[in-house]
Amino acid sequence: MKELSIQRVIKRVVKGIKYALEGFQFALKEDEHFRINLTLSLTGVFLSLILLSGCERILVALINYLVLVLESVNTAIERAVDTATSEFHPLAKASKDLAATAVLLIGVFALLIDLIYLLPKIAEILCLKK
Repeated sequence: MKELSIQRVIKRVVKGIKYALEGFQFALKEDEHFRINLTLSLTGVFLSLILLSGCERILVALINYLVLVLESVNTAIERAVDTATSEFHPLAKASKDLAATAVLLIGVFALLIDLIYLLPKIAEILCLKK
């Protein structure tokens, strides 16, 4: 087995990051749901990092971030299915629907967590400013 040199490893990592950024750019440009979930997820992450502390801060930020991660997977699955067939197929539809279900499930969970942890903090700030 060939031993990888540090330079080759670094080149592979840089190449992998480049591909990931190209995927992010594609999703940002081509997928409206990705843009919506990006905005909502980053808002939840940002608010949790500002308004919360300790483990709550990290857990709420992570749950919001997971929405974006699953939306990325959903976008990839949808594009792969679209590439595989141009005709309607029940299994292709089921694959796309299930990927969307995963995003919906984590999105609803993130919303509930945000309501429980972030909404009281936001209300407290708004009431103090009156």
